[in-house]
Amino acid sequence: MDTQYKNLFTPIKIKNTEVKNRIFMCPMETHLSTDTNEITDELIGYYAARARGGVGLITTGVAIVDEMGKYGSFMNLGIYNDSQIEGWRKLATEVHKYGTKIAPQLFHGSTSAFPMHNDGRQPIGASPVIMPTVDVVPRPLEIDEIHEYAEKFGEAARRAKEAGCDAVELLCAHRHGLLGNFLSPLHNKRVDEYGGNVEGRLKFPLEVIAKIIEKTGPDFPIIVKLSAEDLDVGGQSLFETLYIAKRMEEAGAAMFHFASGTFDSNFEVVMPSGSGKAVRTDIVAKIRQTVSIPVGYNGRNNEPWVGEMALALGKTDVVYMGRSLIADPELPNKAMEGKCDEIRPCIACYECTSHLIMGQKVQCTMNPFAGKETIPVTMTEKSKRVLIIGGGPAGLEAGTIAAQRGHDVTLMEKSNRLGGQMYLAGIPRAKQDVACGTKYLIEQAKKSGVKIELGKKVTKELVKEFAPDEVILATGGQPIMPKWLECDNVGIVSAWDVLEGKCDTGKNILVIGGNLVGCETADHLAHPFNDCNVIAKRVTILEMMPNIMMENLAYDRSLLVRRLQDKGVKILTGAKVESVKYAGEATNMFGQKVQLAEVNFEIRGQKETLTGFDTIVAAMGTKAENALAAELKDLRISVHVIGDANKPRKIINATEEAADIAMTL
Repeated sequence: MDTQYKNLFTPIKIKNTEVKNRIFMCPMETHLSTDTNEITDELIGYYAARARGGVGLITTGVAIVDEMGKYGSFMNLGIYNDSQIEGWRKLATEVHKYGTKIAPQLFHGSTSAFPMHNDGRQPIGASPVIMPTVDVVPRPLEIDEIHEYAEKFGEAARRAKEAGCDAVELLCAHRHGLLGNFLSPLHNKRVDEYGGNVEGRLKFPLEVIAKIIEKTGPDFPIIVKLSAEDLDVGGQSLFETLYIAKRMEEAGAAMFHFASGTFDSNFEVVMPSGSGKAVRTDIVAKIRQTVSIPVGYNGRNNEPWVGEMALALGKTDVVYMGRSLIADPELPNKAMEGKCDEIRPCIACYECTSHLIMGQKVQCTMNPFAGKETIPVTMTEKSKRVLIIGGGPAGLEAGTIAAQRGHDVTLMEKSNRLGGQMYLAGIPRAKQDVACGTKYLIEQAKKSGVKIELGKKVTKELVKEFAPDEVILATGGQPIMPKWLECDNVGIVSAWDVLEGKCDTGKNILVIGGNLVGCETADHLAHPFNDCNVIAKRVTILEMMPNIMMENLAYDRSLLVRRLQDKGVKILTGAKVESVKYAGEATNMFGQKVQLAEVNFEIRGQKETLTGFDTIVAAMGTKAENALAAELKDLRISVHVIGDANKPRKIINATEEAADIAMTL
């Protein structure tokens, strides 16, 4: 085998089913099914792209075993009716063309089943204990109903086998879904044979395994997804997991897929940027020693070397990858061929997850074609001379795609670096993955043949002289610095300048604006709270809205808030700043004179003043920088305004618009 990743690309057997390599795709929702839970061509195209990209086994997003068990959005896959077998057969057939295996993840929403998506029905569970995501008390199942649901899981597995699927996965992790709910000591408070100690809580999942074997035979692989540990007080411990795994193996499980975390710690389930690589391997290695069937794990296996090392060290048998395969379906093939520098990185921004929370289809900041795999990227019939103005993510992505399609592309950037605001977004603590994404966009633009000119301020005259066929204006935005913020003798700077290291800051800093940029800048500046550390920076945040980062749906939000609290950052919300004034000067501990400012604001109807700040940091948002668009109108050249130059938003909006425009040139 001519690859540096020999362990990753060694086949593995699950019962009698051989999988071609050790890279398995995690189950993740896509919302690409119909609202009646049918498989669509879009969804087949999505999974076929990952199969074509070389992944060994695909575990689909949840496949509900009961029509009234819809989870989250109603757009789950369904495997509760024989009429759905044909759709699964089409999916399995397409995936098999590339030598990839496929396993539906069998699931019932249980306490996470929104009544609005299930004909108003009350959620069901082991006990009347609510799930934080659905604040409705569930109805405990009766004993005869438990048997009925075991039958539903068994029938779903039968349909999977008849459709040509290679295995099924049972979700028993995260105290999530019906099986995880019964298994969890935090949710199962029953005092009958299906509750109490671990044997009682295990009884229903074991019955489901037995029913599947009854329906499909002893050789059809059952993969069980378990929490290695809950990480919640009173939850399933690692030692308990060791026993559960042994009992499930004895019952007929063919493989384990381990994760950690629950809905009370979502950042452990879907790990954010800044998390360590392969963070669960030591825990999984302990479990691996107690069972004789293969084990796999997920958790920041976002680069081939990570998976290879985990396998080489004997920590696991299989490496599960999730968001990294959304970002680049070709990751396995590129790793096999030694082209790791061409792998499109996942930047762990949570946009794929956030879109699903909002009921939208799967999307990816780094891969604007995620969920759109049925739309072909074709070469242009006529090459055009394309001028891109601006070297941020919008300009870079538009340039790369346009050049790859055969256009003659020149990108001009007024500063001496590329990356735009995305470069700045990679500077705060725990955002190194964003820096990796920026590097990738820059390198891909160069490799695709985009001619890049830095330090080039574009004017109407320059565009006229260049004579392009198409202009893409991706000039981004500028930080909002309102007039009332101007004050002589007071150090007032933008968050952008702070992050880029263009200015110094003092020891007592006020950040005006508690959005993501403001909070990350505060985290970037503040030192851990320690009264003995007299040179530490102290930071205060003033935010006009009722809470900080209200636009941020990402799971890592709580981690950032915790860091701010641990560092003693003072946070005032509902505070509208009215003025900043000079408040004299003082001498610091080094004998230096510093200028001080006071800030006047209104909070909950009261006038308040804070004073003693030696630096004011403005983090009040971004305004579009697109004046050149109006100037170019009389040149009769097609001008497309994208990214923040169109409207300040997120990186994902910039790359998506860039792809849309580049595909139409």
